[in-house]
Amino acid sequence: MTFYTLDYLKAQHQVDQVVLYGFGVVVLLILTLTLLAYAKNRLKTKYRDLSIIMVLIMLYLFGLNYNSFEQHKSQTLSSSQIQPFLRSVAKETRVPSAKVAVNSRTLADGIIVKVADKYYRVSLSPDRSSYNLERTHMIDQNIKVQ
Repeated sequence: MTFYTLDYLKAQHQVDQVVLYGFGVVVLLILTLTLLAYAKNRLKTKYRDLSIIMVLIMLYLFGLNYNSFEQHKSQTLSSSQIQPFLRSVAKETRVPSAKVAVNSRTLADGIIVKVADKYYRVSLSPDRSSYNLERTHMIDQNIKVQ
């Protein structure tokens, strides 16, 4: 079972955003270069064809990535909910936040929190404004903390 620390969740969110923006910049740069080449040599149809192909590839990739973007947005929202939760658990149990980890990237009822060497099952209120920690024991002791 894999557990995620607060530092890992913060870093993962930032890496995802950088990759998404980097990909968009590269595609726009290639499109700009092909459009400039076409504008310079209007009589050569290969640049026009390359520009059209790049626009079609961009539309195809944006169509494919739209669903991925919506999922990313949903995960970002859930991830932003779990970070204050981990800080609250660390404060309530009086341990450093580096010693608190959770087995899910999203805040949900029934997740398991690792506090130092102890494990707790989380019960959330219906509006997710409060939680209850119940001591639990792991059957599989093969735990990986990221």
